[in-house]
This record gives sequence, C-alpha cells and structure tokens, in this order.
Amino acid sequence: MGKKRTPQNKKSHEMIVDESKLNWKPVDIPDTLDDFGGFYGLEEIDGVDVKIVNGKVNFIPKNDSKLARDVTKEKSKNKEKRAGAEASPGSGLESELLEFKNLDDVEEGELSAASYSLSDEGEQDENKDTGLLDGNEDEDEDVLKENVFNQNINIDDISPVDLPEWTNLSSLSMTILQSLQNLNFLRPTEIQKKSIPAILEGKDVLGKASTGSGKTLAYGIPIVEQLITNFSQKNKKPISLIFTPTRELAHQVTDHLRKICEPVLAKSQYSILSLTGGLSIQKQQRLLKYDNSGQIVIATPGRFLELLEKDNELIKRFSQVNTLILDEADRLLQDGHFDEFEKIIKYLSVERRKNKVKDSENDNKIWQTLVFSATFSIDLFDKLSSSHQAKDRKFKNNEDELNAVIEHLMNKIQFNSKPVIIDTNPGSKVGSQIKESLIECPPLERDLYCYYFLTMFPGTTLIFCNAIDSVKKLTVYLNNLGVPAFQIHSSMTQKNRLKNLERFKQQSAKQKTINHSNPNSVQISSVLIASDVAARGLDIPGVQHVIHYHLPRSTDIYIHRSGRTARAGSEGVSAMICSPQESMGPLRKLRKTLATKNSVSADLKTKQINRKPIKWQNTVALLPIETDILSQLRERSRLSGELADHEIASNSLRKDDNWLKKAADEFGIDVDSDEDDISKSNSDSFLLKNKNRKIQKTINKDKAKAMRAELNELLSVPIRKDRRQKYLTGGLVNLADNLVKKRGHNSIIGHEKMDALETLKKKRKRDK
Repeated sequence: MGKKRTPQNKKSHEMIVDESKLNWKPVDIPDTLDDFGGFYGLEEIDGVDVKIVNGKVNFIPKNDSKLARDVTKEKSKNKEKRAGAEASPGSGLESELLEFKNLDDVEEGELSAASYSLSDEGEQDENKDTGLLDGNEDEDEDVLKENVFNQNINIDDISPVDLPEWTNLSSLSMTILQSLQNLNFLRPTEIQKKSIPAILEGKDVLGKASTGSGKTLAYGIPIVEQLITNFSQKNKKPISLIFTPTRELAHQVTDHLRKICEPVLAKSQYSILSLTGGLSIQKQQRLLKYDNSGQIVIATPGRFLELLEKDNELIKRFSQVNTLILDEADRLLQDGHFDEFEKIIKYLSVERRKNKVKDSENDNKIWQTLVFSATFSIDLFDKLSSSHQAKDRKFKNNEDELNAVIEHLMNKIQFNSKPVIIDTNPGSKVGSQIKESLIECPPLERDLYCYYFLTMFPGTTLIFCNAIDSVKKLTVYLNNLGVPAFQIHSSMTQKNRLKNLERFKQQSAKQKTINHSNPNSVQISSVLIASDVAARGLDIPGVQHVIHYHLPRSTDIYIHRSGRTARAGSEGVSAMICSPQESMGPLRKLRKTLATKNSVSADLKTKQINRKPIKWQNTVALLPIETDILSQLRERSRLSGELADHEIASNSLRKDDNWLKKAADEFGIDVDSDEDDISKSNSDSFLLKNKNRKIQKTINKDKAKAMRAELNELLSVPIRKDRRQKYLTGGLVNLADNLVKKRGHNSIIGHEKMDALETLKKKRKRDK
C-alpha cells in the first residue's frame, strides 16, 4: 500500500494571475480630495489576495472566488492539450525542429540533446502521475514567461523592419527598431542623425534644434539602448538622470522613452521613472526601492533634491550614473532652477569622488553630459556669471555666441571635455514651418479678437497668457460662448493639470478623426489656455494655432511658445494679439531680436538686400480682420466677459469667506467683529481694497440670469456674412444650397471655409 500523504507533506500551491487579466473596476475620485496622494485614478478588484515577493506585486485568487475556479479550469484544459500533444509522436517542439531541419546543419550533440530532453519530459510525466512533482507546473510556466521577456519582443508581434536610414545611422537593437517602426518614426531627424552616433561614442554633446525636431529621442535612444543591455546582463546600476524645468515635460519625456522600449518594460515597469513635484513623495520613495527601478530617472530639480536630502542612500546610488542630461537647458539653468540643480551636482560629484567611482576606460571621466535646447542665448546665462561683461559683448555670428555659452556652462556643469556642438538651425530662431502673424486690437478688446480668431478659424488652438488670472477668466469667457476650453497654470494641482492636458489631447484627436473621415463635418475649436508652464517642450499633436494673448516677456519664451505648433514637419500659425501701445515697445524689441541677419525666416531671405537690413515691421504679417463679422460678435463678447468676471469674483469671495471662517473657528474669534478691526487697520487695507474690487465685479442673481438668457439667445442666432438677414436664396451665392450640401463656413452663413494658414500664405503672395 502506498503511504498516505498528510497535510503537512502537501506543498502549498498558489495560482498567480496576470494583473491585466483581472476584472478591474474604476473608482471615482471626487475633486474635493485634491491630488489624492498623487494618484491620477483608482481601480478596485474583488476576490484576490496580494503578496509582494522581491518587490514584485503578485495577485493570487482566493480559493472560493470565481476567478480561482476559472484559472483552475483553464489550467486543466491546457494540461489536457499538452498530454494529447505528447501522446502523438513528433508533435513536440523538438520533433518539429528535427523534422524540418536539414541533418547537415545539426551540430554535434544537438540530436542527442533533443532526444534527452524528450526522455526527460517522459520521466516528468510519470512523476506527475505518481504525485512526486506536485506544484512544479507553475514553476515551468514562470520560467517560460521569463524566457519570453528576455527576448525583448514577442515573436508573434514581430514584423519585418524596413528602416534603412536608422540601421545605417548606428547599430541599434531590434527592440528599438521595432518600436520606431510601430510608432511610424521611419527616418531620423537632423538632430537625431548628428547626436545619436556622438552620444553612443561617449562624447559630451551640446545640441540646439528647433522645437518639434525630435530632441527627446536624440538623447533618449542611446540611453534606452544601455537599458536594454543592462537587462540582458542583469545589471541594476542606474544609467541616466534627465532634468527638465517643468513637471509636464518630465511626464512627457517619460512616456516617449517608455514607448520606444515597451517590450523591455514588461519585466520591470519602473525602470524608467518620473520624479516630479505635485505628486506624493512617499509613493516616489517607495517606487525607488523596487527591484530594477529608477535606472533611468526623469525629474524636476526641486523634487529630486528633496528626495536626495531625505535619503543619503539615493546619493550613493545616483552618483554612479553614466549620463547626465539637461532638457530645455536654457530655462533649467536660469536662477531658481539652477540653485537646486547646482546642489544636486555637488552632492553626486562629491559622493562619486569619495567612492572613487570612475569609468573603466577613462579614469578622469565623471559622467557623460548632454545639454539640449531650442534656444541658447548668452543673455540667459549672464545671471549665472560672476562677471557681467558678457552683456556688452557683440557676436559676429551664431557660432561665436554658442562658444560663449559653452564657456559659461563649463564653469557650472562638469563636462569631461569641450562638448561637441550640434546646431541644426543656425540661421533661424523660429521654425520655417511656423507662419507668424499679428492681430492689432484696442487694449480692452483682447477677448473679443481672440473669440473672433476662434470663430473664423476653428481648429486646435493653444492660447498663452502671462497672468494666471487671465487664464482663469479667458477659460470661463470662452466656455460661456460655447467654445470648449481647458486651462493649465502653476496654481493648479498636478493631477488637474495632467487631467486637463489629457482631455484636450483626446478632444483634439477625436476632432481630427472626424475631419479625416468626413471633410465636410462641422469643425469645432478645441482650446487649451495656459500660462508659460506649457510653453516648454510639450508635444501636443495637431496644434494648428498658437495665440499669444499677451506678448511674451522674452524672446526665448516666444520661440518656445510658437514651437508648440508646426511639429514633426507640419505647418502652423503663431498669432500675436497686440495693442498699438505694445507695438512700439515690447513688440518692436521682440521683432528686432528675431529679424537679425542670421535669424531671418526662409520666406524673407529672397527679399533681403545686403546693403539694407530688413525692417522689423516686414517680418510679420497682419491678419486681415472682417469688421462686419467682428461687430456681430461684440455684444456676445461683452455679456460673456461680464458673466466671467462675476463667476470668478463670486468663487474667489466664497473661498475667502470659507478660509476666514475656518481660521476664526480655530482661534475662537468672532468674524463680524474682526472685519471692523480689519477695516480700521492700515496694514490690511490692501486686503480690503482687493475684496471691494471683487465685490464690484459681482452682479445679483436676477441680473446674471437675465444676462445669461440674453447671451444664449444671441448664440442661437447664426452669424451671417455681409449681414444677409432675409433671403437665403438671393444674391450671387445661393446660401440655402450651400447649407443643404454642407458647403462653406461651419458657423458663418455665406462665408467660405477659412484656414488661418492658407489665409496668411495668400496674403504673403499678394504682398510680394
């Protein structure tokens, strides 16, 4: 008789289920919970237990759950299939290989090895029948999964790679090439052609290229190649630190790098990690402790410095990085950002020297330093220099100015040697694909002219304001007029900023899909209103127009703002709304800076005369304004503006009252009596004036209701070209026929379809 097995002799058997196969249910997070510890969204699942093994989260179905029964049933089916396959001769993997392979190609010992493996399988089957190897089935499946991950790409998903320009550029892995093909990056851009070979050779690089030229992949592909090598060698050493000036840019760079090595990240999703402010620092500290996490880190200087100062082990860990990258370096190295960055460099370099962490090939080498930006101007680095002599220096050409910038950078950043300068746009500060234009307007009618532009030229539009208050008001103003608008500014929580950005992208993509499938469909304006937090590096697909609601404070901001359109070889429009007073001050300085001999746009080079410099007025075209359309929009604009002021002032007063009541309750103070003291205090007169200013902008409920009803009535009346109010079938154009056949402008009866880019091109041809 066989020995009866006791429960103590049984091996514990736990079924691990892939998290992607679980039936997750979304959990709504109310806005009152603010950023909710850094989560963008939550999902829940029932019927599973969670175990963490070596930093990896495993999901195990409960014995009595439906999921456990389904998994058991599926495994039984798979076992029966394998048993049936093994019963038939020649059906195994080794049999197939031996059957189709030429015997002349079989290496010595290969045939015996195959037969040995087959006999091993037979022994294992016998052992399974006797119960001696109970529970090893899951172990075999885990080994199989690990082997698949080691291949980097699933064999079933591989399609033939036909990227001759990428393969000729450098020796790139199949993972990178397959991802580039899937993402439709069929050929490298100019900055990528020149940067990638130099970076792979280990050289320090200073790269300058116009916005939308692919700078992220120019430095991203070489460091991802090193990540793939680390995985194959099971090396957990950190590879690279990438610093960006804004949180949104850090998250965007993270997404780009993950997309080009997605198969590798299936094994460790936290190998590429974003560390920014506005999100839970405790969660980021926890993620950094996971196995293989943080080999490539994309961070903002403030949050990364905070993490280093909280944990000295992180200083030791990241002092071993091979590559240090500064993205949008001109902004990153200005005051404020640079103070934090300088402390980070000091911590890491001191620790590196202390532990004698040196490169195997060059003992004097610290780390490879890569600096990328769309603009490098000596004016941006004067504040970093101890001497201010550079302010009075004049440079003959762009190369001399770049050399002066390098001198400043080498005093602040540790280069191994003089970096390789790669400048792909030496003769143009604004991309040639960007058509610049000017909208002249009275100083108090910016909102009206902005609404006019969106009405005449519907599409995907990004509007930049200098003040957060302007962003808030313009968002409410356009929403009142039926124009869907989202906002991004630094006072918003990080969760809400990313949420609005994602909504804008989704709406833009949806509208693009509709227009592609049906060219005669009604085109609606998708608008994102932002402060300069969105001006740097953000890659928002399909932005057709950039509107400068306020003139930017500096030339480099204008260049980066305008660069949000005309990306990846497309064309776009950059329009400035400018009052007559601004045209002779800030606008004149801006255009003179951009209209230098080496910075003139491609369209104007043919008109340039060697003896006479081009006048700054001739470098930007005036956008034509149709006064009859504008007059029909004026009353709508007035009502929407007053309602927007009322809504914002009311919300602000409500928040102030709630804050004051909460503070009074904490200190046991009567709010009413305290207000009298405030009104008598000279020190708080500013608060009182600010409150009175808000009160003056509010209106009573009845009046607000009447104004909103009047506005809705105006919005229901279609706008007509030349004020043709009576007969749709009269005149030179049969408007009724156009309406039935969906021809002409989407929102203006009697008007042709308008495109801002084509309008400017036609105007420029006429001017020539």
